[in-house]
Amino acid sequence: MRNKLFAPAMAALSAVLFWLAWPTHPLTPLLFVFFVPVLAIEDHYAESDTKRAGLKSFLWIYLAFLLGNLLTTWWVAYATLGGAIAMLIFNSLFMALVVQCYRFTKKRLGEKQGLIALVFYWLGFEYLHLNWELSWPWLTLGNGFAMHPAWVQWYEYTGALGGSLWILLINIFVYRMYKRRRDGSAIPRQTMLACALLVLAPLGLSFTMYLGYQEKGEPVNTVVIQPNIDPYTEKFVGTEKFIPFKEQIRRFIKLSEEKMTDSTLFVLWPETAIDKGINESQPLAYSEIQQILAFKRRHPNMSLLTGVTSHIIYGKKPKSTTSRFQKKVGYYDVFNTGLFIGPDEKPIFYHKSKLVPGAESVPFPKVLGWILKSIDLGGTLGGYGKQDERTVFEGAQFGIAPSICYESIYGDFTGRFVDNGAQMICIITNDAWWRNTDGHRQHFQYARLRAVETRRPVARSANTGISGFIDQRGDVLQRSEFWTQTSMAGTVMASSEKTYYVKHGDILGRIAAGFALLMLLFAFVRKKTL
Repeated sequence: MRNKLFAPAMAALSAVLFWLAWPTHPLTPLLFVFFVPVLAIEDHYAESDTKRAGLKSFLWIYLAFLLGNLLTTWWVAYATLGGAIAMLIFNSLFMALVVQCYRFTKKRLGEKQGLIALVFYWLGFEYLHLNWELSWPWLTLGNGFAMHPAWVQWYEYTGALGGSLWILLINIFVYRMYKRRRDGSAIPRQTMLACALLVLAPLGLSFTMYLGYQEKGEPVNTVVIQPNIDPYTEKFVGTEKFIPFKEQIRRFIKLSEEKMTDSTLFVLWPETAIDKGINESQPLAYSEIQQILAFKRRHPNMSLLTGVTSHIIYGKKPKSTTSRFQKKVGYYDVFNTGLFIGPDEKPIFYHKSKLVPGAESVPFPKVLGWILKSIDLGGTLGGYGKQDERTVFEGAQFGIAPSICYESIYGDFTGRFVDNGAQMICIITNDAWWRNTDGHRQHFQYARLRAVETRRPVARSANTGISGFIDQRGDVLQRSEFWTQTSMAGTVMASSEKTYYVKHGDILGRIAAGFALLMLLFAFVRKKTL
């Protein structure tokens, strides 16, 4: 009976530990042990003479990750049920396959070598998950410390993958101690000492960095708004209680001017604040843009960043794999856009480039495009358009990184804005799609890690969700509450210094991915030569 219950019990235990440890729950240290039950399942079947032990091991480990993903990110279903189901199935599958690679390597090279390989496999997987078209790095292990940036100030060197490495190493140490205890062997004192040192040394280093850090740069007086317009019933054309865009803009202006002073240099409005479909070749033709410019002229020292929906018309030939087509228009691209109006009053556009797979983009469009052509998607050949370069907007003597919603969970991607000259990070988002769940709370907390990695302050404007200010240490200076209409004024320090992480990006992930391939190849070749 014990053997029959062991695997399901371990699978459930791993999932619950992960859920309790993940933001915004308070038991973060459980990240250091949640992987142990997964390794215990693999070991259980590796030592078993059960038929199809490998398959059973995989299925129970897959279930562990599926439950963990479900408990932490079930709220995606509010925005897209189909996308949530696909995310749960495939993200859990990728995680389980990583453990299968460990199992493969362990059988051929031994457990110690397998555990070393596991670290490379997992970090390589997370690096891939940050950079391919099925990207969903929400559960990158290093994100688990988002509520405690004082624990991981060294992210300015490693990024969040450094936190993943820390978690994996401690889990492996704990697993080895668990296994010795299970087998009735004493745990060597040096092993316990090494494990304690592995926990305490990074913490000690981080707290030293945290306490000694002094913010750098020049002060920027900033206002962020949270207009709290319901995206399901009020915000968009066709919704039940649609508020005309001019009325929405009046609300934005009113909220802004409630907090603005003569020293206000920057104002931030949320993602898709204006869902009008602005033609980028003639933005001044829109009364809503004129309305914003009139607001800007009343405050000549102020620069503004707002979210809009925009488009570019190409004519008879598509210029991207995301192009759409209408007979009277021709080919065109639609963008989730950041619109910046600076001192010269000239509208400048940035196109969101890290798009949500499925909801905003079609993964591998060159492969799947033929499928889309056979399906009536209203003329759509792909999702939203995007751009390759990281645009930095120049305000009054400070550079702004326009990070649109999902983009803010990508450390290296955000760092490229900073490398291009951004002195502050501005996140615009609309987190109301997830309703009052952990979704918007996790999203806000992740921004604290981007502040540490880049040593840049963060100003955040959510249509609703959590808006506020975060300093260069990752500390929250001000924050709003969910589903409240409000605005806030704050002063952030716009810095020009570049961290090691900004300069080099996810070098840890690149190294791990390379070693992962080498170890997998070596394990395969070793098998063939035996």
